[in-house]
Amino acid sequence: MQTASLKVAKQASPLEELLNLPLRSNNPYIQEWKAKGNKVIGYVCSYTPEELIYAIPGVGGTRIMPVRIGGVGCTHTEEADTLMYRYICTFTRSTLQLALDGEYNYLDGVVFNSCCEHMRRSYEFWRDLVRPKIITMVSVPRTCHSETEFRWYHEECINMMEEIGKVWGLNPLPDQLLNAVKTYNRYRQLMMEVYRLRALKKPKLTGSEAFKIMQAGFNLPKDLFNEKLEMALEELKARPGITDYRARVLLAGSYTDDPSLVDTIESTGALVVSDSLCTGRKFVDNLVDESSSDLVEAVARRYFSRITCPRMMEDPEERINFVKKLAKEAEVDGIIFQHITFCDIHNIENIIESEAIARAGIPTLKLEREYNAADTGRLKTRVQAFLEKIGK
Repeated sequence: MQTASLKVAKQASPLEELLNLPLRSNNPYIQEWKAKGNKVIGYVCSYTPEELIYAIPGVGGTRIMPVRIGGVGCTHTEEADTLMYRYICTFTRSTLQLALDGEYNYLDGVVFNSCCEHMRRSYEFWRDLVRPKIITMVSVPRTCHSETEFRWYHEECINMMEEIGKVWGLNPLPDQLLNAVKTYNRYRQLMMEVYRLRALKKPKLTGSEAFKIMQAGFNLPKDLFNEKLEMALEELKARPGITDYRARVLLAGSYTDDPSLVDTIESTGALVVSDSLCTGRKFVDNLVDESSSDLVEAVARRYFSRITCPRMMEDPEERINFVKKLAKEAEVDGIIFQHITFCDIHNIENIIESEAIARAGIPTLKLEREYNAADTGRLKTRVQAFLEKIGK
């Protein structure tokens, strides 16, 4: 039985749906998914191998959908502030606050990663206070160039898959794994097409719209999202393209899933035409080898071998070159590096990357911000001054 909101949503075009999809339990597609007895597993980090969750068959033909946990819409962190030190970043506190407020009660389980000490600390409060039916941790090595570290991560992925499958009594069969891999590879290919349309001389969509599409992809079953995005891409291609922008910029740095930050940047006349974010281009880069005889290993290797997060102890040159490549692809006029206050990993990385890229002749701006939409006036002024500085 479909909800009334789902029927209304289906009257909109695919692009309109993706741009206006409600969050969390207000999402009509999540409501329908749950009404059919299906499960939803939340995860917090891009090192979570989604395919291995999506492939797990539920009891009685039900399915399991991974969704990415975010803090968009959080308006206060009062309870989280009493539990966590003030030097824990506001993204971590916002996601915990939403959980304490019951916003994530629709989740049947949560997968954490040892991505940073802030989120690792949050895991303990989710375990002790939120108490989802399943809560597990995928440990990620700090280096990623030896087979020993890969075997460690590979084993963590298997443990996660088996722990979730054990609760519902099932593990995926080879054809279920292959179907999940193909679905997620298609998702990445479609998202890369979104990036191609953003990088055109006359971009077909704004950075804010791209972030809303990305957010929808985190909160829909991937096969359904792929269907909608395929149709939405045709709508985007039919647009005339954007020409009234002052400058083309690339956004890099801390975890970002809230379009309000991009809205602030684009309110100055700049257009965010690309990004180097773990919720964006880094998330969809590279495909899983569908021909592999061991698809679990192939999935793990894709996540392990992609462009690394700054929490890794190596590869700053590779990350710098990746940003340079993206800047060239999108022909940007400048790069904005942002980090959430107390996110030391990205604070330090932004300094390293911005200085190296500035030496290569690409103008850069470094911003410190809170996760929530706050202090927009200061951020807007900084971006406006940056555009004037680069003559735009």
